Amino acid sequence: MKTLFSPRILLPGILLCLAAATTPLPARQPSDVTAQAHVLKGRKNFLTGYDPVNVDGTINCVVEIPAGTTAKYETDIKTGLIAIEQKNGAPRYVQYLGYPCNYGAVPRSVLLKTKGGDGDPIDVLILGHSVPTGTLVKARTLGILVLSDSGEVDNKLVVAMEGSPFWNCKSIADLDAKFPGVTSILQTWFTSYKGRDKEGKLLLSSTGFKERAEAIRFLGDAVLDYENSVTTDADRRPLDKDGNPSLYRWPGAKNLGE
Repeated sequence: MKTLFSPRILLPGILLCLAAATTPLPARQPSDVTAQAHVLKGRKNFLTGYDPVNVDGTINCVVEIPAGTTAKYETDIKTGLIAIEQKNGAPRYVQYLGYPCNYGAVPRSVLLKTKGGDGDPIDVLILGHSVPTGTLVKARTLGILVLSDSGEVDNKLVVAMEGSPFWNCKSIADLDAKFPGVTSILQTWFTSYKGRDKEGKLLLSSTGFKERAEAIRFLGDAVLDYENSVTTDADRRPLDKDGNPSLYRWPGAKNLGE
């Protein structure tokens, strides 16, 4: 029987899931997050309640699926709750090994269907220790894993969690230099986990990775598209002098970038 991953891929994969298990956890999970019947409700709406970008240029990510687990949780864009995906009335699980990293979404972002996306928030691959579903983590953008799902844009933002060994990385090239094999794991896993079609072709395809500058543009477009296209009148941000929505909740904040 053929195996999905070779030993050269498996070993770094284990390291990726378990990296810095003894490192202090910087992520925070609201104390009043509750779970019932595969649905999590937080103190705030997981989609609209948090800013996507921080004053220091880092981003906020909501963890939906912890590293090493197989249950497919996602943020419901209508309710702002995190719920397990359903198929034919049953919870969905990936068929292979657990996720190689924490998987989540960037709040207040969207990949518009009119631009070839799926209408959901940006998916994010969070490199660092495994943290629970519903945890909000601060991270640095490294790049993009370019993916296509049956012709639909399915790109994943690749980020390094604050406080983890990956936090010292500044880009995809830096990640490859300091943690050889990690990008191979990510690309192999995320092009394989949905399996193949009847003709034996992988359902997901990838052309590789894009670097940090392209990732920042990708994220910025998705955040602006959300503010311009998705927000309701009750949640709409004020426009600045250039006609763009303000991305922050207090007037002194600004994206310093790098």
